[in-house]
Parts: sequence; C-alpha cells; structure tokens
Amino acid sequence: MENKKTVAERLHDSYRVQMEVDELISDLFEKYEPEIYESLDFSIGSDYYDNSIEIYFKISLPYPYEPCNEIRKAIYDLGFSSVYWNFKEDKFKNTYDEIRDYEPRHYKDFSTWKACSHGFVDSRFDKEEWSKKYNFSK
Repeated sequence: MENKKTVAERLHDSYRVQMEVDELISDLFEKYEPEIYESLDFSIGSDYYDNSIEIYFKISLPYPYEPCNEIRKAIYDLGFSSVYWNFKEDKFKNTYDEIRDYEPRHYKDFSTWKACSHGFVDSRFDKEEWSKKYNFSK
C-alpha cells in the first residue's frame, strides 16, 4: 500500500522548501551584491501553471537597478522556467516596477509598455545604458 503524506506533512514540506529558497536568495545577494544584502527584505511566491517564481522586494531599489546575472542564473538553475522580480516599494501612479525573465525593468502597468528587441520597456528605458550593464539572457 502506498504511504501518502498528510496535508499537514505536505504543508510542512512546502515551508521547508520555501525556507531553503529564501536562504539561497539571501546567500546569493550576500555573495554577489553585498550592498543590497545589507538591507535585503523580500518574499517569494510561485505559480504551477508557468513553473515560475516571483520575488517581491520589500525595500526600495530605485530604477534602473536589476539583479546581477549570477543571481539570476542561480535562480533559474533551481528549475524555474520564468523568474519575475517585483519592486513593490518603487511605485509610480498605482503601479510598481517588475522584471519579467530577462526583459529590462519596467512599470508593471502594461499600458505604459513599448516593445523593443529586448522585450517590453517603458519611457525610462535607455537602451545604450541597459545594454552595457544588464544585457543578459538565459
């Protein structure tokens, strides 16, 4: 007979995994972006339908900041298909900033988006500056 876990056991397992991911993200910032790590505060979520993780920063990280490539690659290496970075403290007209996968950072409000070769951007986007600093890919 199959030994199935109870709902309580599965819930406890999910919290353990979430703690492991939280610790990994913290460790990555400590190693690669220590200036951010000092005040780092975030939470995570995930979506089964697109195998994604969402990272919600609870501190202000003003535009044009984006996480370095080493941090991004390590998170993809956990097996996620998509990574969404949400900058909840950096708001503009009832919306906040986001990064979808390797697109440049932009307002979450899609009505402000403009398509470009790197994905969607908003009016703040400086292609030359971004290409020098953040032009990453999976």
